Amino acid sequence: MSIIFQVLTLGYKGRLFCNLTITIVENFDAQIFSFLEDDAFINWATNPDEHGNAYWNAWMQRNPDRVEDLLKAKQIAQNLAKAQKPLNTERLSKDIWENIHADIAAPQNVIPIAAKSSERRNYFIAASVAGLLLVASSLYFLFSNHKSSSNPAQQIASVVMDNSLQHTNSTAENRVVYLVDGSKVTLKPGSSIKHAVFLQKDKREIYLDGDAFFEVAKDPNRPFYVYAHDIVLRVLGTSFNVSTNKNTGNITVLVRTGKVSVYKKSNIARAEYILTPNEGIRYMAQTQSIVKPEVDRDFVQSNSKPDAPAFNFNFEETPVAKIFNTLEEAYGIKINYDEKIFSKCVITTSLNDETFDEKLKIICEAVGANYRIEHNEVFAEGNACK
Repeated sequence: MSIIFQVLTLGYKGRLFCNLTITIVENFDAQIFSFLEDDAFINWATNPDEHGNAYWNAWMQRNPDRVEDLLKAKQIAQNLAKAQKPLNTERLSKDIWENIHADIAAPQNVIPIAAKSSERRNYFIAASVAGLLLVASSLYFLFSNHKSSSNPAQQIASVVMDNSLQHTNSTAENRVVYLVDGSKVTLKPGSSIKHAVFLQKDKREIYLDGDAFFEVAKDPNRPFYVYAHDIVLRVLGTSFNVSTNKNTGNITVLVRTGKVSVYKKSNIARAEYILTPNEGIRYMAQTQSIVKPEVDRDFVQSNSKPDAPAFNFNFEETPVAKIFNTLEEAYGIKINYDEKIFSKCVITTSLNDETFDEKLKIICEAVGANYRIEHNEVFAEGNACK
């Protein structure tokens, strides 16, 4: 028997964030959880493609007795994927766990899995993290029955974060990070960003911790969002700087080119400001307010594009294996290939302005190879060069 209940998700200071209907299945067991621990399954459930559909359809034909478990796990994965992904997995896990204990302390707000009543009721849960924490809390009683020595909240957090890529600048110099859509991010020391590996969704979302300069590739069909603590920045194609004062938590934004819409996370329905070139704002963490300071030459200079060594994508008589290694380092995406097959493949090309996908196409076409994307990695295949 399934228990169906509705969760009214409350965001910052009680504002309505979203309304999710979740189906809780009483016989949830280790078999369902095993799907949620499978990166390939999560990738297919949240970002289905032709290859994934073919694989899992064939799997269901081979395992008809487990189809129901697979479909239940797929629904759970999709519910989790709808939630906003925070930057820090450990912090997410801690917040989930604290929220779970708060829910347990208020038994009127939860339905024990052992309950046999057919009555359907609406339960309202206030969470400290919008979206994902509510889903995680609601699923707690399912995961608590899974016989595992690890923290169920950590398991939930890990499942959701599996499908993302994090770049951290642990050096003493600025570092340029390349995104698959053609955008570039210059990270200052100690800063990091997290995003879906191939930015597969209808909007490009980046989670920033620290200071960074963004040069965003134009894509009218997919707006670019930067989540920086309590503010959200929305752009289509532009360049801008974001810096955070580690002592006060204040965030400064300065637009170099294009336009940037600035929102509070607590109210993403209305832009606080729309910034044009050489305009900026400052988010005051203590008062949770956004102000627009007077912009002078010093302000512009202190928030201008930072210098950083960039990758050189001009290749002259360069082995393809070396080019693949350069792309791996620049984008942080694993490229799998047979070194013996490509050992004699050498090309001359310039790949500075192309997206990651365009770069791969040019390389593979030059040597008569092809590539596919699977499990958030690239697999290049072809015949040996003569």
